[in-house]
Amino acid sequence: MAVPGKVSMTRFGFVAALAAAALLAAPPGNAASQALIDAAKREGSVTWYTTLLVDEASGPLAAAFEKKYPGIHVDVIRKDGSEHLRNIMAEAKAGQMKADVFDGTTTAAFLMKEGIAAPYVADSAKDIPARYKDARGYWTAQVLYFQTLGYNADLVPERDSPKTYQDLLNPKWKGKLAWSVEEQLTGGLGFIVNVLDTMGDAKGTEYLGALANQDIARIRTGINGVTRALAAKQYAIGVAIDNHHTVIANEKGGNVRWVAIAPVLGLSNNIGLIRNAPHPNAAKLLIDFNLSEDGQTVLKNGNHIPASERIEAADPSLKRGFAVNYISPEKGVENTEKGLAVYKRVFGNP
Repeated sequence: MAVPGKVSMTRFGFVAALAAAALLAAPPGNAASQALIDAAKREGSVTWYTTLLVDEASGPLAAAFEKKYPGIHVDVIRKDGSEHLRNIMAEAKAGQMKADVFDGTTTAAFLMKEGIAAPYVADSAKDIPARYKDARGYWTAQVLYFQTLGYNADLVPERDSPKTYQDLLNPKWKGKLAWSVEEQLTGGLGFIVNVLDTMGDAKGTEYLGALANQDIARIRTGINGVTRALAAKQYAIGVAIDNHHTVIANEKGGNVRWVAIAPVLGLSNNIGLIRNAPHPNAAKLLIDFNLSEDGQTVLKNGNHIPASERIEAADPSLKRGFAVNYISPEKGVENTEKGLAVYKRVFGNP
């Protein structure tokens, strides 16, 4: 994962050719109107506050966008969702908005509440299933996340890997489990929210109390940090990982596997438009591109799970064949406070 902060697009010269090739190989995308393209070119740039991995997703997307629309520069700023949210709120309060486009798991819900998000229904959003988008256009999923159990196959034979929630309580796993402890749904908090939502408060809290006795290690480098720790054999099992991260880790020499313990927590990375964006037309064009067949193909080639029904994941098993409890941005915000209270009460402060 890249170091958070402003990212110069010069880093992505090596991906531009790959992104362009992906566009040529993809079916024709949804064409933006010429009027929007012309207005975006007059603006000349767009600033995108993203949580997507730079090397595998946001960088190649920006490179492909610039290839398709010469003269429009994409300023990619990659940070965690909570940091982006704080910055956007501060910019809005100061009346000095820098961001044009945002994304994240629950960011849209917070910005909608504060009146900072603006509705925009991109033409290309028609290929995104209704459950993965706001009908008014305040947010649309560009990537799907499925949080599963993960394990290092060099340390844990497949036959011994946990297959159920109860399997995680086996004493042999004590001190060998890890999860991310950020106060956001991508990680341990999401696992807790999913348990409470599917088991109910009473049974879910009882189960989590038993899980707390397993001495779960706390990782503070995000949910992808858990997968990287598994790949490095620092821990045997990741309680909650994004299943597509195993593909990325294994291409770099890891040996990480994932298990869908039903129901899997389903989340999405949702893109949206900032109200009073400095470059509103370029922002709309970028949103339209990311959701189009062209953009979704770039994400597929970066081993991410496209939200579009027209573009399958490179490995279809990452996206289909297991039960999912999908939590929207609004529901995620509602459940986060309760989940965090249970987290602190049962496991201690993150």
